[in-house]
Amino acid sequence: MCDESVEQDSMPVSYLAAYQKGIAMLTQAGLPNTANEAMWLVESGFGVSRVEVFADQEVPISPEGWMQTVERFRRRATHEPLQYILGTQDYRGLNLNVAEGVFIPRPETELLVGEVIAHNQHRGSGLMADIGTGSGCVAIALAVEISDVQIYAIDSSPMAIAMAKQNALQHSVSDRITFIEGDLVEPLHSLELEEGFSYIVSNPPYIPTGQLASLPSTVRDFEPSMALDGGVDGLDFYFRLLKETPDLLKPGGGLVMEMGDGQVDRVCHEAERQGNFRVCRICNDSAGIARVLCLEKIS
Repeated sequence: MCDESVEQDSMPVSYLAAYQKGIAMLTQAGLPNTANEAMWLVESGFGVSRVEVFADQEVPISPEGWMQTVERFRRRATHEPLQYILGTQDYRGLNLNVAEGVFIPRPETELLVGEVIAHNQHRGSGLMADIGTGSGCVAIALAVEISDVQIYAIDSSPMAIAMAKQNALQHSVSDRITFIEGDLVEPLHSLELEEGFSYIVSNPPYIPTGQLASLPSTVRDFEPSMALDGGVDGLDFYFRLLKETPDLLKPGGGLVMEMGDGQVDRVCHEAERQGNFRVCRICNDSAGIARVLCLEKIS
């Protein structure tokens, strides 16, 4: 009761004053982009638009709205990801639900989807699989943009699977995506499908274990470590995918993976050593990092 009373006494008199308090709190926490972030939190907490924040300073704000908004300011001041506080993230124009415990979709992963869409017509849609689906962003984007594809989406986190199902339902593609909880591609081996997959795509964990502690606190302290930790050199999941996917793909099928900085050469070397794939394309992101590796199964 005491804390709530203090907040009531210090409640700002307008949306604009609340916005200005938010800027001050986020700035004091050392966060960048405080003006935009404070606005988004005000819009979310009060359920108002940016126009309303600036329009009429005589409109009284509700105590309930202020309590919700200041709690959002407090959470962000601890460096909790903005996406978890707002509960959403944009991905290729799709508004996806996210929550703590589920990896937040990144813009770099949009390259992976773009590569599959751009080259899919050469193989036909058929079946695809998304390994480590997280929020479902890759599988859902593919299903939205390729009308006749059927996708199996795998994740070892039950929380991620539940969120991905919710997102697929929201975007009306749940009838074309089968979500399965399991370890990497293991669940696919028991499906007894009549044909192989045209594509297997994955954004696997690729941060070397020893580098996890040096990640920004907004990532290190809040996002699930199982979605980040790629083993000693960050390559554990890539080597497993190279070994475990060939018998699941049809001849000429594609294995498309997002890569960490500086990892593509070693993964290409391992693919060549194993002899099941040839390198089709290596796609750089806007920073010039080799971000997406496209492999083709050798017939």
